[in-house]
Amino acid sequence: MSDGQNWQHQFKPFSLTHLFVVLAFSLFVLAIVSLRRCDEVADVPPRRRVFDRFLGWIALAAACFVQIATLWPSRFQYDTSLPLHICDLMMFIAPGALLLRWRSLRAMTYFWGLGLSSLSFVYPDLHFGPADFQFWVFWAGHAGIIGPAIYDISARGFRPHWGDWLFAVKFTIGYVAIIFPVDAIFHLNYGYIGQSYQGPRSPIDSLGPWPWRVPLMFLMAMVIMVLLAVPWMVGRRKFTQGLTPAADPVAAAGTPHPTQVQ
Repeated sequence: MSDGQNWQHQFKPFSLTHLFVVLAFSLFVLAIVSLRRCDEVADVPPRRRVFDRFLGWIALAAACFVQIATLWPSRFQYDTSLPLHICDLMMFIAPGALLLRWRSLRAMTYFWGLGLSSLSFVYPDLHFGPADFQFWVFWAGHAGIIGPAIYDISARGFRPHWGDWLFAVKFTIGYVAIIFPVDAIFHLNYGYIGQSYQGPRSPIDSLGPWPWRVPLMFLMAMVIMVLLAVPWMVGRRKFTQGLTPAADPVAAAGTPHPTQVQ
């Protein structure tokens, strides 16, 4: 295969194809956020809700498309196709954050979606180029995760609390507690915490041998989520510093209900 056709069938991280995908996705999300924040939508609650739900259904449709394509009999492989990866779960949690507007779903969309699933845009676990159907399946699924996460922060004004971080930590512990034994018993690699060989391009190989790299991966995930939480905590403290309890908007309003959103 010539070099001119190679990019069509083989994806390489940090290539021009990779750059184009990231730029196209960024411009699309910027346009959607700008539209949501324009006065015609932002100042009219019914329009806000319709816009949010419309995007939620689009993201949910993308998730269903990805899972059907992945589970299709001719493509199914038990060691890679089951919806057990973090991103597989996030493909349904992120649309739920827009449709149901529960705070727990919004917290997971922020900490798992923006914090962990976004790594797929940095170093994609993808081998197929644009000429292959799997290329579009991969990016459709991950765009349906990262897009809602950015949208929820930038357009809908979600601001995490330490309680949200703690919920995400507990959810992560539960996920590892379930998936790690499954990987170990059946020699799988869901969640990338199994023993299976990652391939020559995976940076996970540099974290050491299995299973000793799993605690390190968990610690790295916790650090990422802390870094995502700290800026909002510091900003909120500076904003409320010096206010009386009656003037403190957080203290006055109390802890928001999971369904209480903008």
